[in-house]
Amino acid sequence: MTENNLRADDIDRLGQALLTLTSELWVTRDRVRILEAALVNAGVLSADAVNQLQPDAALQAELDAERARLIDALLTTLAREED
Repeated sequence: MTENNLRADDIDRLGQALLTLTSELWVTRDRVRILEAALVNAGVLSADAVNQLQPDAALQAELDAERARLIDALLTTLAREED
């Protein structure tokens, strides 16, 4: 059985990927919470509406495509260059 170990340049790419992901996640979470609060404060949305919403097929397809793009971007960052 072979043992897989990260090389030094793998660690750098992994670290960059984690920082990028964390940054993007925070921006998204921050904006979503602010938007939800603004909509609740304006009386447009009830406080639990987002948690109860079930996406329709079209929205689910968009969400799936966006998730696939995110995963692809992360895997590209982590991809090892050819030796």
